[in-house]
Amino acid sequence: MKTLGERIRYARKARGLVQQQVASHLGIARVNITQWEADQTKPEAKRLPELATLLGVTESWLLSRSGEDPQPTKAGKQADKSVSRIIPGQQLISPEKMPVYAAAQGGDGHVIVSFDAVDYVKRPAELESVRGGYGLLVAGDSMVPAFRGGDMALVNPHLPPSREKNVILYHTPPHGGDVEAIIKQLNGWNDREWHLQQWNPFKEFTEFRQEWPICHRVVGRYDAR
Repeated sequence: MKTLGERIRYARKARGLVQQQVASHLGIARVNITQWEADQTKPEAKRLPELATLLGVTESWLLSRSGEDPQPTKAGKQADKSVSRIIPGQQLISPEKMPVYAAAQGGDGHVIVSFDAVDYVKRPAELESVRGGYGLLVAGDSMVPAFRGGDMALVNPHLPPSREKNVILYHTPPHGGDVEAIIKQLNGWNDREWHLQQWNPFKEFTEFRQEWPICHRVVGRYDAR
């Protein structure tokens, strides 16, 4: 893997993603990804942070192969099956536990998330072998009936955005400390904006991607106990 294109291709396949998924996440045409991987063109520098996050690598690895190579994951293979639904208890099949984070109600439908785990629970089938998968205790009622306060959203941070799926958008990556987040339905996006929807009260609106750069897919839900 001597070239940037070869490393992009390797990391994409390790994530189990197809070129169209990467292109959709970045809001560009699939041919751009094909050209990058063939070393015919290179991604703009401003796209490297988002591309690296999606592929689960660092910018340094993409540019110079600095650090360990990404290991294959099953996350991509689960993409088509990932829907926001209740997970039966019998599907808790992985002995490895995942962290659960709490959220406090903020203003205008926002929540404040502290990435100090408040609990650890067994992983559901949707998050088996997904490195970095986590649960988030939902605060507020802007997404009722999809989510009620106290429900746990099950999150796969590696899946690309997908239309008409629930997502959590962050102001900053969850690397520690308190960050602001919103959980909404994603209806679409472009280079500049996320097109979002909430249910209570019903509202369709947009947020700037520059202000909310991190998008994590919600793949399931536990009802509040």
